[in-house]
Amino acid sequence: MVVSSQTTEIMKIFFSRNTAKRNSFLGLFLFLSLQLSAQNRFEFSHPQMGTMFRVVVYASDSISAKNATKKAFARLDELNMTLSDYREDSEVNTLCRTAGSGQYIKISTDLWNMLQESVKAAKLSNGNFDVTIGPLTQLWRRMKRQKQLPTHTQISEAKAKIGIEKIRFDRANQSVMLETKGVRLDFGGIGKGFAEDEMMKILKQNGIKSALIEAGGNIIVSNAPTDSPKGWEIFINKESYFLKNCGISTSGDAYQFVEIDGKKYAHILDPKTGIGFTEPHQISIIANDGTKSDWISTALYLMPKEEGKKLAKKLKVKVIN
Repeated sequence: MVVSSQTTEIMKIFFSRNTAKRNSFLGLFLFLSLQLSAQNRFEFSHPQMGTMFRVVVYASDSISAKNATKKAFARLDELNMTLSDYREDSEVNTLCRTAGSGQYIKISTDLWNMLQESVKAAKLSNGNFDVTIGPLTQLWRRMKRQKQLPTHTQISEAKAKIGIEKIRFDRANQSVMLETKGVRLDFGGIGKGFAEDEMMKILKQNGIKSALIEAGGNIIVSNAPTDSPKGWEIFINKESYFLKNCGISTSGDAYQFVEIDGKKYAHILDPKTGIGFTEPHQISIIANDGTKSDWISTALYLMPKEEGKKLAKKLKVKVIN
C-alpha cells in the first residue's frame, strides 16, 4: 500500500502528543464533515393535472436535488397518462370507452390501486365521494362553455350512469369491467394526493429525507427540514401549523367555481344532487398521507357536518373548518 506524504502528515497530527495541535485538527475535521452533510433548500415546479406541482427539497447539493426531483416529475407525468380524464389517450379514458361492452379490461397496477382506493372511499363516505362522477363532470364542463345551466333531464341522465356498483373487478387477472354504457371515471378528488404520495416515494428512494410537495390545495410533507426541527410550517385559515410526515388537503370554492347567470356553483359536484354548492365554504384535512387527505376533504366538503365528524373520527384525521 502506498501512503501519500499528505496522509502521513495527517496521521502524525492525529497521533501527536501535542493536544492543541490534535484538537485543532479534530475541530477542522468536524467542521468539514458538517459542511459536507449540510442540507440546503431547493425548489422546483412542473405543470401537470391542470395545476402547478411545486416541490421543495433539502439536499446537500443542487445536482442531487435536481436529479431526485426530475425522477419525481417523471413519475407524475406517468400517472397523468394513466389517470387524466382530459387526455383521450389516457388509460382511464381508454377504459371508459369500453363501458357497456360486457368485457373485462386488464389495467395497470396504478389504475388498479387507484380504483381500489376510490371504491373503498366511496363506501366509507356513503357515496359522497364517487369516482364514477365523470358523466356529471363532463356535463358541467359543457354547460360552462355554453354558459347555461343543465336541465333536470340532463342531470338525471348523467346521474343514471353514476355509482361504484357499476365497476366490476376480476382480481385474478387485474381486470375491470364498467357495466353501464356512458360510465366515466374522474379522479379529480383523489388523483393529486395519490400522485404526491408516489412522488414522495421517488424522492425518498433518491436520498431526499426532507421534502414538501404542493399542488392545487393538496400538500404532503416528509421529515422536518433542518432549519425547522418542529416541522414544515403550513398555514391553514391564516393559522400556523408545524407538520411532518402527513398529507394536508383543502376543498372549497374560494377560487374554483362555475358562474352561470351571475350565480356561482362550486366546482366540486355532489353526486347525489348533480350540482355544486352555491353557498361558499371550505374544509381542510390533515391525514397520514396525501391520498387519504385528498379524498376525505372532498367527501367531508359534501357531507352533513355531524356525519362528516363521525367519519373523521373513524379515520383518525384532523378537520379544520
